[in-house]
Amino acid sequence: MSTATLEKITAKDISLGEFVTLLILQLDKSGVPMPFQNEEKWHRLFYKLKIQRDSRGRPTFFDQLRFDWDGRYPQSRDLSEYLQSLHWNGFISVANPTYDRLTVDQDVKALGDKARPNLQDQELEQFLGDTTSKAALLFRGQ
Repeated sequence: MSTATLEKITAKDISLGEFVTLLILQLDKSGVPMPFQNEEKWHRLFYKLKIQRDSRGRPTFFDQLRFDWDGRYPQSRDLSEYLQSLHWNGFISVANPTYDRLTVDQDVKALGDKARPNLQDQELEQFLGDTTSKAALLFRGQ
């Protein structure tokens, strides 16, 4: 399938998986170290995005994203499962033996924009850019 035939994605219809995929591609492109085994920072980031209801371009899937407070930070089972599935299907790689950092698989990088969903919504693009900046600060420990 060519990229010209891909459906254009807006904030209203982007899924959690598509958003996470875009975010990972942006963070990897920027050289930001992304945690894998300890997902706490991912959950904190997505919880903050969920409660920011007035943000322009905020995807609507956040309204249905559920978090549990069984530990010291909010956790989303859907987010955890999606991050794990990216590893299982080879989209991301993690280095043995610690599994502490993830990177985009080299074969996926070679595909370039073919792996990237086609965004139509400028506000969603801005929201993704803002999220990338927030994630970079959080993941770098700042």
